This record gives sequence, structure tokens and C-alpha cells, in this order.
Amino acid sequence: GLAKDSFISNYTVIPDGTTCEAFVKSFVLTEKQDKYGKVTDTYFEITWKIVNGDYKNQQVSQKLKVFSGKPESIDRNKNMLMLIMKLFDFKPTHMGTPTDMELSSMNNKMASIVIGEWEMPKDDGTGMISGNNVREVHAAGSIPTETGVKRETAVMVASPNKEPLDSALSRQRAHANN
Repeated sequence: GLAKDSFISNYTVIPDGTTCEAFVKSFVLTEKQDKYGKVTDTYFEITWKIVNGDYKNQQVSQKLKVFSGKPESIDRNKNMLMLIMKLFDFKPTHMGTPTDMELSSMNNKMASIVIGEWEMPKDDGTGMISGNNVREVHAAGSIPTETGVKRETAVMVASPNKEPLDSALSRQRAHANN
């Protein structure tokens, strides 16, 4: 019953390049559906729980899109999936897509991970959203635990109530009218 183990942590975006130990909390095949129930995307999703460092007990997810996307992205994701399967000594029993039950054999396996930061515009165009992903997976204990550096947040959208953002593009548009 220590205070440090009892209170809820402030979960924030983890700085880019943070390295830590983590275990697989869940490894599942995810199917995204539209509002009509039609499958729009299928990918493997791994949820990692961090066990050391400044972000202990936070979770970060990793999506492995091996079924759709750009060919180079699919190849990179297939290589990551294969790397993780080898790292955790997972051997498929058939040639088909592994089921959630088969993938669950990798739950609770430890690895060293490198965390990345991402940000993108909100769907409604009112600002940016940010989060984390897993960029690299290594054998547990093979890289030191270190906190990365927070990326600068890009301001992409000007509020309709404020003056437009001063940027090279806005200055170029202003001169184009002259």
C-alpha cells in the first residue's frame, strides 16, 4: 500500500526515441468496420505494457498492417511481424493467418522496445492529435532504458477567430495577389 503504487499516473505522450522494457499485454488480429459493418481494414495489433523507466505502467500499441497499404509498408510490417515471431519463438501450425488464440501464446513475453511519437490533423481540421507507436522491437535487456526527447508540436491549422498563421506559404499567397 505505498502511495507511489496506488495513485493513478498522468498518462501523457511518451517522448520520441524512448527505450524501455515492455511485455505483450495482448496480441490480436483486428478488423476495423465502417458504420454498416463492412470490414475496412485488417491488421495485427500488439498492446505493450512498459515495465521500467519514466513511463512504467503506461501502454503503447503497435499496428502491423500486413494485408493492405503501400507495398514497401506491407513488406516492412511483414518483416516486423516475422522478427517478433522469431524473438518469441512463435511457430505457426498452419499456412493461414494466425488466430487470436494462437497469437495469445506471445502474451506476457518481454522485449526491449523503442517508442516513436506521431501527430496528425484532427478529422474536423481544428488542430492536431498525437500519440505513440512502437518503432523497434529487440530482445529483452539488449538496449538501455532511456527517456527520449519530446518532439515539437506542429501548428497546422489557424483558428477561424484568429489571424492566419504566418508561414512561407501564407506570405507567398499574399504576394501572388499583387
